[in-house]
Amino acid sequence: MTTLWIGSYPAAGLGTPVGTGEGVWRAEMAADGSLTAEQVTTQDAPSFVLAHPGGGVLYAVEESGSTALSVRSTADAREMARVAVGGQDGCHLLLSADSRTLYVANYSSGELNVVLLDAAGLPLDSAPQQIWRHEGSGPREDRQEGPHAHFSALSPCGGYVLVCDLGTDQIRRYSIGADGLLADPGIAATLPAGAGPRHLAVRGDLLYVVCELDHHLRTYRWDRAAGEADLLAEQPTTIAPQRTGDALYDAHVVLHERPAGDVLLVSVRGADVISVFDVAPEGELTYRAAFDTGYWPRHFAVVGDRLVSVAEKGHSVRSYALADVLGLAPEMENGAIAELPHHSVGVVSPSCIAS
Repeated sequence: MTTLWIGSYPAAGLGTPVGTGEGVWRAEMAADGSLTAEQVTTQDAPSFVLAHPGGGVLYAVEESGSTALSVRSTADAREMARVAVGGQDGCHLLLSADSRTLYVANYSSGELNVVLLDAAGLPLDSAPQQIWRHEGSGPREDRQEGPHAHFSALSPCGGYVLVCDLGTDQIRRYSIGADGLLADPGIAATLPAGAGPRHLAVRGDLLYVVCELDHHLRTYRWDRAAGEADLLAEQPTTIAPQRTGDALYDAHVVLHERPAGDVLLVSVRGADVISVFDVAPEGELTYRAAFDTGYWPRHFAVVGDRLVSVAEKGHSVRSYALADVLGLAPEMENGAIAELPHHSVGVVSPSCIAS
C-alpha cells in the first residue's frame, strides 16, 4: 500500500467561508491502483500539502484570510508545530534540496515566506525567517489587481527560487544562500500581458510555464549567468473544448522523464482533462492527446506506476495506470478526449495530492 495525503477546500468550494469541517485526508493506494480515503484532520482549507522526505512530517498550508503553516505527524496527524506566515491565502509549498528550508507562497497577498527547519523537518520558529513581497499588477482587473505568488520551484542548477506571479505576469527570482535564506530579488522573465503564469516544470535548462489566464504553455531557456529566462516557444495547453465552468483555467504541470522519451502533462479545468505532450530531446513540445480526469482537475502527481489526480468539484480522487497515460495514441479527431480506465474514491473538494 502507498500512503497519499490530500489537501482540501470547504465542501462548498474555493471562495466560500473556511472552517466548515474541511481538512487533510489520508488515502491508501493498493498495487492495482484502488483507493480508500478518510479525513484525518479538521482545519481551515489545507489546500496544499507536502511530505518531508525523511518521513514522519507532513506540511499543510491553510488557504485562508490569515495564512498558517500546520506541521503534522504522519503517524497520527497530530499537529506538532504551527507557523503564522501571515498574508492571505497560502497556496503552495516548496522544500529546498537539502530539506532544511520551506518556501511558502501566498496567493492573494503575493508573498513568498521562508521557513527554516531543523534536521527532523520541524520549524525553528513560530514565524517565518523572511517574508518577500512583490509589487505590481496586470491588465486583468478581475484576476491581476495585485501580485499573486502562485507557485515556486528551484531553478536549473538550484541557485535560485523561482516564483510564478500570476498577478504581475512575471517569474520572480531570489538567490539562495547557504543557510536557505534568500537575497537579490529580481525578475527572471516577463510574460505577455494577461498571461497569468501559474505553475512550471524544469527540464535541464528549460522551463515549461503553464499560464492560467491565456491558456498557453510557454517554453523558456534559463540563462545561468544572468539568472534570466528567454522565451523559446508557446502553444495552447489543450485543444480539448470547454465542458464545465465559465472558462478554461489551466492548473498543474508535471514532467515525466523516461528512456523512451520524456512526456509533459498539464491539467486544464473547464476542459477537465490532462493534456499529454511529447518532449523532443532538444525540448520541443508536441501535443499528443488529452484524457478525461473528472470535474475540475486542480492537481495531480505521478506516484510509482500510477498517475493520481484530484477532481476538486467532482469530489473525487482518481488513479490511472501510468502505462495507459503514456501509451495514449495521438488523437484521431481534433479536440478529442480519451477515456482511460481508472479507480476512484470520494474526497470532499480535494485540492492537492502528495505522497
